[in-house]
Amino acid sequence: MRKAMGVGLVALAVVLATAVPSVALTVDPDTGTDMVSGNVYALAAGGSFIYIGGKFHSIRNQKNHAMCTADNLVRFDESTGAGDCSWTPTLPGKYVHGLAVVGGFVYVGGDFGLVRVDTTTGLIDPSFSIDVGQVNAVTAAADGSGVYFGGAFHRVNGHPHGDLAFVSTSGVVSKTFAPSLDGTVRHIRISPDGYLVVSGGFEDASGHLDQSIAELDPSTGAPTAFAAAISEVGAMTCFDTAPTSTVIYAACGNKDNFMAAFDASSGAKIWRRGLGGNGESIALSGTTLFAGGHFGTRLPTTMPCGSNYLHGVLTATTGGKIDCDWDPLLLPDVHNFTGGWVMDLVGSHLWVGGRFSTIDGIAHHGVARWTV
Repeated sequence: MRKAMGVGLVALAVVLATAVPSVALTVDPDTGTDMVSGNVYALAAGGSFIYIGGKFHSIRNQKNHAMCTADNLVRFDESTGAGDCSWTPTLPGKYVHGLAVVGGFVYVGGDFGLVRVDTTTGLIDPSFSIDVGQVNAVTAAADGSGVYFGGAFHRVNGHPHGDLAFVSTSGVVSKTFAPSLDGTVRHIRISPDGYLVVSGGFEDASGHLDQSIAELDPSTGAPTAFAAAISEVGAMTCFDTAPTSTVIYAACGNKDNFMAAFDASSGAKIWRRGLGGNGESIALSGTTLFAGGHFGTRLPTTMPCGSNYLHGVLTATTGGKIDCDWDPLLLPDVHNFTGGWVMDLVGSHLWVGGRFSTIDGIAHHGVARWTV
């Protein structure tokens, strides 16, 4: 059972807004890490590697020279940032949008559905066969028994499933985990209390009003009492969350663009900060929030830091106070899709993937790493 909050929401917001960030972070990302030749939509750590998925065709070095052909799925040494040209799987489809590492396999979602790839050989496992439509998100179960996967689909292996399902490592799709969402799933997180926190472009989860964020039982998929206080109903998407036992942080966009904090029990709003473009990714390290998205591609007056023009990634306290002095310049900054689309915290590293070619004038195509 979730622990009760020890202070009121108003008092909590005041305390957190003045909190000192827990990490010292340089503006420039780490140097010496390799990159890819296109866009990155998914990140997942496994063993000594960070697995990287998206839409690209090669691994490139820091001089932006192609090292090897690699289509849509690669892995880098997490410690050194070096791309692994000995592991370049051949996948169906045009892009990868979700990754999770369980056992000796990386589970890969995309426009082709869901497959799993051997982490040693790089080959697709032919014994694992799932008939499903577009998969945007894949997350490992806390006990390693399988993966949750979500996206834009209504059936799995011929049986009804409303955009979210679970498959065991033996390839059996669960019939007892049976949520039904009325819109696309974008991301799946697991809270410290074991709940699934699902974000996307939906309004309803199994008959419960859950605008863009739903908290679900990991065994049955039944919704909890959590209902995020998001006033926009309809064309609204929350792309990612960072759940704790007491607060769920979220990055949202489409109708209105913002990052926010909600009480993890009720969904009541603790704070909300407008952004000048979609909030697409969010991660938490201690009392420091990181957020990425399409912000920084409109007029400076629409930005949360006023005339200080942010560019696709930011950091803030857990009370929502944005650090306007931490402003990495992600380029090209030419339209509404530049920015940090996905994030993963791995040990002392923050990995960011998305659509960009340089950061502060240094080549970091599609993926970059900061030491936190």
